[in-house]
Amino acid sequence: MPHRGNSIPTHALASSREPIQVRPIAHQNHYDFTRQHRHGYFEVMFFLQGGGTNLIDFVEYEVRANACYLIYPGQIHLLRRDPGSHGHLIQFEEAAIPSTKLQRRLQEKAWSGHGAVLFEEDAGAMAQIAPLLHAIEARAQAQVGERLEVLQHLLQALLWELLGMVQVPAGAPAMDAELYTFLQMVDAKFREDQRVTFYLDRLAITEKRLATLTQKSLGTSPLQVIHRRMLLEAKRLLVAGELPHKEIAYDLGFDSPASFSAFIKKKTGLTATEIQAQVTEIHKQ
Repeated sequence: MPHRGNSIPTHALASSREPIQVRPIAHQNHYDFTRQHRHGYFEVMFFLQGGGTNLIDFVEYEVRANACYLIYPGQIHLLRRDPGSHGHLIQFEEAAIPSTKLQRRLQEKAWSGHGAVLFEEDAGAMAQIAPLLHAIEARAQAQVGERLEVLQHLLQALLWELLGMVQVPAGAPAMDAELYTFLQMVDAKFREDQRVTFYLDRLAITEKRLATLTQKSLGTSPLQVIHRRMLLEAKRLLVAGELPHKEIAYDLGFDSPASFSAFIKKKTGLTATEIQAQVTEIHKQ
């Protein structure tokens, strides 16, 4: 059953006993996929034939042929699939990935701001991962011993292959461990405190060092990292449309609705009401 913290439901996997599930994209969902929703798990979509749109956290992607898209837990998602488009879908919980190194790579891709697209219109890439994809499908249907363990290894191999296909800008630096920890902490604590000093104290790092890391890897300042996370969550709550702006303000850690309104206006040039109308309209189109 979906959890409803607001009007956008968060869905669990169809079967709690199957942490890795494989099915056609055109399968019969156990929830209403025609309305915006969140997942408590990862989805990897492989489109052999394109058509339609994939809306992921307010960014609309045209669904293309020979393409692969990744949706993370917690993202607001809405797939509008044309009748002719088809492919494969793998859904899995984070716990199904034993490798902490792989978990980190997936998280780094999400933080890069380009997490959704793994490849598009690339028949060669689709052919390259096809054997692993078919092996996962076959193993998911087999009722044999060590089935989950084999599935986990196959899934990890597939994800490493997919991440290896992602085009990384020349000279892009690897994410430093201190920056990774900062981003993890922001995800967990941005409601609690929005001051950079709050994170510096817990990271035991200088402000200059952190600023250098965020600028080098993300092209922005530590404060902007915090503000971007706050703005994303504000949009998620505004598109839900159920909580009053006053409650959203306090939920996000603002000391007053006025300071929340000023923040939204400064960051977007729009009022909270205008942002709400804008992101809601995106989901209606």
